[in-house]
Amino acid sequence: MNSVHSATRRRLIGGAFGTALAASLSTAVARPRANEVNSWDEEFDIIIVGSGFAGLSAAYAALKDGVQKIVVLEKMEAFGGNSALCGGLMCMPMTDLQKSKGIKDDPKLMVQDMIKAGRGFNHPELCRTLAEKAHTAFPMLKECGVQFMDKVIRLGGHSAPRAHLPTNASGGGVVVPMHNWLKSHGIEFRNRVCVEEIVREGNEVKGVNVRVGYDWHDDTDRGMKSLRARLGVIVASGGWGQDREFVTATMPAYKDLECTSQPGATATMIKTLLGNGALPVMLDMFQLGPWASPDEKGAGPGSFFADYAFGEGVAIDPTTGKRFMNELADRRTRADAQLAVLAKGSAEKPNYPFTFCSEETTSHAEGFKAAYREGTVKKSETLEELCKLHGVTDIKALQAQIDEWNAIVAGKKEDPFKKPLDTKTVLKAPFYSMRLSPKLHYCMGGVSITPNAEVVDFRTLKPILGLYAAGEVTGGTHGMDRLGGCSSVDGLVFGQIAGHSAAARRR
Repeated sequence: MNSVHSATRRRLIGGAFGTALAASLSTAVARPRANEVNSWDEEFDIIIVGSGFAGLSAAYAALKDGVQKIVVLEKMEAFGGNSALCGGLMCMPMTDLQKSKGIKDDPKLMVQDMIKAGRGFNHPELCRTLAEKAHTAFPMLKECGVQFMDKVIRLGGHSAPRAHLPTNASGGGVVVPMHNWLKSHGIEFRNRVCVEEIVREGNEVKGVNVRVGYDWHDDTDRGMKSLRARLGVIVASGGWGQDREFVTATMPAYKDLECTSQPGATATMIKTLLGNGALPVMLDMFQLGPWASPDEKGAGPGSFFADYAFGEGVAIDPTTGKRFMNELADRRTRADAQLAVLAKGSAEKPNYPFTFCSEETTSHAEGFKAAYREGTVKKSETLEELCKLHGVTDIKALQAQIDEWNAIVAGKKEDPFKKPLDTKTVLKAPFYSMRLSPKLHYCMGGVSITPNAEVVDFRTLKPILGLYAAGEVTGGTHGMDRLGGCSSVDGLVFGQIAGHSAAARRR
């Protein structure tokens, strides 16, 4: 008889994504399992939990090291997690593409940027490892068939343009080709498999107990199985931004914030890791996305367009008609500045800050067409229309702000906010604008890992044998806040490291 597990229903925030990737799970009914494992239902060399950037990279690295029997487990119907939904921006210094553009950059500069954004709370070795090995992700992605745009752009808080974009400007442009390449090379993928327990004997992880046929809508399954991992278990399950209960328990101030994550971003695996003795790092720290809008669900195409509006336009406080921040500062700085503007409003009369740019910017801004079609981005033919749209009463102040910006672009005035100008675009009608409201975007904390992606035991402060982690489920690399385009690289870099580390146990 099938077992059924009851729990709080997860909040649905949109339809299924990437369903073309969904693989069939065995129809055989699994027998119920006790916590102690006397025998294993199946055995693998490496078990990977999570199918986003980190999990795919781990599979790639282990495969390259000669490991053959690898399985990637995904609890949702489709593969990719948040990685499939993100914009796909990857900040990698010293790639061939960046060098071909004549951009001066190096890992030390990226480390400086990361530490500044992280307010100095970064774990130095992890931060350096990411920056120094970021470029290694580029050839891996190309080998897996990822296509890149012929440009490298600058994101907020970065001292140089180092963000690489897949040709379709989405995480799906990375996840889909990687998934297909790995599958064609013998990697097994199983969806609707929820890891219930990590099986640990002494200081060594032996495998996992899983719920098969898992349905996240009502938290039911078709039974339990025990899977052995001869070399190791790699946890690449991502964050838990959609777990309102866990977020509230760790950071009550964020309990009512909308989240940009997919519905499967719950605290199941972080709780499992902590229960197995993993050392926690900054579990109460979360990043807010300053490019988010109240006019779209989660992080839609408007959030991508906002990066261009920030770079080539300005952000305005409606109550003053003036700029209030460096639009290319790090995310925490911008989110805090926006929250201060929002605080001037009320529930009855909100005061949403907004960003706007000229039509010239829209011609090359990814996300614009979809955001405009969906109504997140709106067109104003005149300055008067723009003011009316966003409730700006001091039209002269906004006109003066536009005049000042155009003087900055012309090199006649220094920007008081010190924003770097990679593209100098004059602000003129018609204008394209969107409202801003920060959303919970990334879990800064997680479990502690070594530079070799080994999970650290809180009792001994030594690695737990056979247990590795990579990506958002880990903490420390980015400190209190991270830069845009770095979470993807975090997963790609430490995913590879985890795969190599697990594979090395064969020796």
